[in-house]
Amino acid sequence: MSSYNKAKGSKFETDVMKFLRALGHFAERLAKAGASDEGDIVTIIAGQTYILECKNRKKIDLPAFWNEAVKEADNYAKARGQVVAPPAFVVVKRRNASIADAWVVQPLSEWLNNIQGDINANTRRRDNNIGNLEQPRPKQAERENRKARRN
Repeated sequence: MSSYNKAKGSKFETDVMKFLRALGHFAERLAKAGASDEGDIVTIIAGQTYILECKNRKKIDLPAFWNEAVKEADNYAKARGQVVAPPAFVVVKRRNASIADAWVVQPLSEWLNNIQGDINANTRRRDNNIGNLEQPRPKQAERENRKARRN
């Protein structure tokens, strides 16, 4: 890899890290360690650790990017004595777009596992507060349902 490409990749990683920090999340770039690489960025969002593999490439090879992200998340966990690797994501730079418009890639099954955990946590919170909630009036509930369908 040329020094130009390394600099381009390094800048993208730094930009992603700064973007996450600007949103109030912990984010740090991880040191490169060759075969023992642990990903490009570790971030903690809502108490969950994530490993990000950042790619700023002309040719997008999602299977190779994904395999690298999973291997590096495993390396991250092993280096810290963790049994379970944190969820991994691939962040891919979009041409002529801002950092906020980068793509985040993960297999559907993994995404669903993560989102179901979020849904279950939200359901538990809602169920714990059910006695404190005011029941919506029928017209109000209908408006909220229409609004939710539009989004």
